[in-house]
Amino acid sequence: MDVEAGAYLLHMLMEAGPVKSAPMGGAMALDWVDLQAYISMTVGDVDGWEASLLRRMSQAYATGLQEGASPFSIPPIEREMKDEMNG
Repeated sequence: MDVEAGAYLLHMLMEAGPVKSAPMGGAMALDWVDLQAYISMTVGDVDGWEASLLRRMSQAYATGLQEGASPFSIPPIEREMKDEMNG
């Protein structure tokens, strides 16, 4: 999937660090306070929907990392290909 108009959000997430270390190891999504700190130190202000989307993107990234650790997980690219073949 190509990202065009929202590429700046992906850039912001990668610059902020898409996830943070979980207390017991591994990765977890950024909290609201993490995003607020990043935004206030860099961009200065974002709309509410942008902040919400950044949070959901971080959650999806963390979920993907956790799924990727499982040998039984299907990589996202293969899920898309499977859906297209069945669709």
